[in-house]
Amino acid sequence: MVWRRNRSRLKDETEGQVGEEKTDKSEKRREESSHIEQRFKIPNPWTAVRIIFWKDTALVLWMAGSPYAIWYCVQASIPPVYKEIYGFNDFQIGLSFLTGGFGTVIGGYANGKFMDWNYRVTARQIGHTVDKVSGDDLNHFPIERARARGSWYILGVYACALAGYGWAIRFHAHMSIPLILQFVLGAICTAFQQTFNALLVDVFPASPSTAAASGSITRCALSALAVAVLQPMVDGMGRGWYFTLLSMVSGGGGIIANWFITTRGMTWRHQRLKINGTS
Repeated sequence: MVWRRNRSRLKDETEGQVGEEKTDKSEKRREESSHIEQRFKIPNPWTAVRIIFWKDTALVLWMAGSPYAIWYCVQASIPPVYKEIYGFNDFQIGLSFLTGGFGTVIGGYANGKFMDWNYRVTARQIGHTVDKVSGDDLNHFPIERARARGSWYILGVYACALAGYGWAIRFHAHMSIPLILQFVLGAICTAFQQTFNALLVDVFPASPSTAAASGSITRCALSALAVAVLQPMVDGMGRGWYFTLLSMVSGGGGIIANWFITTRGMTWRHQRLKINGTS
């Protein structure tokens, strides 16, 4: 009898251990399945599109996307300009892209230093101590003012360089002039993209990838539109007036957008956060 009771108890304990192992395995499978679903979850593209329609971010997207589209137009104009006007061969046309490339590299490096300096100056103006270890709380920091600081002067140079590029090739100026202006435009367009793409992530710290996707949608759409109308408008109004029109739209629109970003951007950001209840 004792032997039977011990045998029965041993059987129950063994069955209990097997049951626990099965339960642990099933829970582990569910966790792995849940983890895989999270990793391969299909993103909702509407969240990126919705960012475009907020007042504060629409202006930032314009400041980042408009110069990108303009730079595409300048790049698209290079082969016919240097072949028809200056008689370049294919190899020389390829070399003519280098000045703009050097401009983008130098502009990106210099603007990174300029952005850091603007941030420190703005922090000092409002009596804020920069936390270099854990970062600053941007909810109460005028990051819009810091990022847009000094953009007025750069926008003026940008508009003049863009219109000047159009009239230089319209009146067949020396080839060095459009090449220099390509360098200037490459540097400035890169600086604006870099600055306001950073601001876009700053105002969406909880979803930076969604904000970056929104920026990509905007600049690609603007670039496609600008390049699509390039040749018809050049044929209709000439290169000089076409690039002057671009400078008025992009440069003038940039001045208006920059003013609203500087004066109203932080207020509109807080209003958006209250509506969403999230950053």
